[in-house]
Amino acid sequence: MSVLALLLLFPFFSSCEKVLDIEEPLERDLVLNAVPAAGRQAFVHFAYTRFFLDDNNDQPVPGAVITLRINDTVQTLDSMVRSKYFFDHILRENDSLEIDIQADGRHVHARTYVPLYPVVSNFAAAYVPTADFNYVLASFDLSDHAGRDEYYNVVVTRRDSGVRYNEWLERYDTVDTVQSTIFFVPYSDEITSSDVSSYSPLGGRIMFLDRNIDGQQYQVPLWILQRVDTTEVPPFKHEYLVEIESVTPARFRYILSASSQGGMTSFFAEQGEVYSNVEGALGIFAGSAKRRFTFDPDTIAGIPIPSGMTPPPAGFQLPADLR
Repeated sequence: MSVLALLLLFPFFSSCEKVLDIEEPLERDLVLNAVPAAGRQAFVHFAYTRFFLDDNNDQPVPGAVITLRINDTVQTLDSMVRSKYFFDHILRENDSLEIDIQADGRHVHARTYVPLYPVVSNFAAAYVPTADFNYVLASFDLSDHAGRDEYYNVVVTRRDSGVRYNEWLERYDTVDTVQSTIFFVPYSDEITSSDVSSYSPLGGRIMFLDRNIDGQQYQVPLWILQRVDTTEVPPFKHEYLVEIESVTPARFRYILSASSQGGMTSFFAEQGEVYSNVEGALGIFAGSAKRRFTFDPDTIAGIPIPSGMTPPPAGFQLPADLR
């Protein structure tokens, strides 16, 4: 195409440009976010929603009056940092919590409780190379509380620290990052069938109910993909954190709904609603109790692979950009 033709077509393309004025909403919603966790100090985060173009992530609500009751006893406010309110109470299993907030002419209310700690034992891990991928096998025994509806959330993250060669900038960079992992759980009717679990290996999380393991001890295997990075300069450290969390039904539903929003890959997809158990505001007020295990796959001792814990099948394929 000639230069003259391009010059003649330019006005038609340039005329398609349109400037949109985005107005900031005059009224902000109130948000209460708190996950009362066993063994931690009680605190709540109460603020206004943030306009998406606003750089300030913290929008305190002036004059908010917050009353927190734990086991029917009003708690003393210990300190406040902008929109975070800390109370003089270390949370324990079975604590019941109720919060009332008067702010901006509105009343906010929510209830929750602190669940029992998950009973976890016999944690073990081993480095397992296979023909296709390198894996870290982590396993633990979960002893479920009998006669109770239990909701579990298992998350695996990896901390990388050391020096990597930056091929783009042609230099060595010191890194210290935490990222989610990719892991595989062999199918089982107990925890990975569709009616009791939500499995998101690419997000490093599996959630399940105790419907099929009520009162039983169950061995949970996690085949964690160990990606090989040739830019790492030895000695480079990979440290894994496995968190086994007991959650309330409200937190279970909140994580499921929030995760589905994060998984949206199309701007044309209809947005769903993130679950909230808070009256008079957005957000979540839901209890938690966690057990944590940290290990370095370069220093752990090998363990025999238990029966039934075979690596992912040969046909198991990851997306090309994740290999």
